[in-house]
Amino acid sequence: MKQTLLLFLASAGVAVVVFASGSPGIRPRRLATDYPSHEGTSLATVGAAVIPASEARRILGADLKAAGYVVIEVGVFPEPGKDVELSPSDFTLVTDPNAIGARPVDDEAIAATIDRKQHPQRNPSRAGDIYTSAGVTVGHGTWTDPNTGRRTGGTITGVETGVGIGAPPPAACPGIGYCDDRQPYPYPPSSTGPNRGQIEQELWQQSLPDGTIHNPVAGYLYFPKPSGKANKAAWVLRWDNNGARVKLDLPAGR
Repeated sequence: MKQTLLLFLASAGVAVVVFASGSPGIRPRRLATDYPSHEGTSLATVGAAVIPASEARRILGADLKAAGYVVIEVGVFPEPGKDVELSPSDFTLVTDPNAIGARPVDDEAIAATIDRKQHPQRNPSRAGDIYTSAGVTVGHGTWTDPNTGRRTGGTITGVETGVGIGAPPPAACPGIGYCDDRQPYPYPPSSTGPNRGQIEQELWQQSLPDGTIHNPVAGYLYFPKPSGKANKAAWVLRWDNNGARVKLDLPAGR
């Protein structure tokens, strides 16, 4: 993957090196019809597949089922000559026709949940960062690309020059959403598997991209795992875009 190195001189004596890795996502399947469920509008055709928990753990390196999440692969195929404004928040997973559908959960929130389960005695103040050695932090961040004007993201490395980070963590993002402008903070390593920053980075890198697209894209969406009867019933993934709605039936028996 092509990377661009950017260097920012932050306050409190911290140099921040950013490796821009571009937009997230995975390789889309050859056709929308290659997905078990697919449906189209005049703007685009959308395909979806539920990723089994064991396969999701192999791909993402974390047990999302144990953390309370399910993974759905989504491919979006714009019609020729059409531009599509794509956002993960336009998708809703309906597992109970009598209840409100769930929106995707972002990588930061999932990484925090997994970390709390791995380290119940610890109450970290910040997600997305890895403590690698004295004075060095590595984390995931997003920012505006000065060349394209679009949001992008990548790995952020902070090198402390002796003064310290010096600023408290910003307030948590309200509700479920995609929070931007994350800053690196020290974070201790995990001895029980991938640590919080690594999990967050991996989830983000393979998530469904957002922004304007005109070629097929694909990626994963992460939803709260239904419980009880809803987990065994048929699910519906909805995509609402510019007044059009796509409804994809996802079979039971996951």
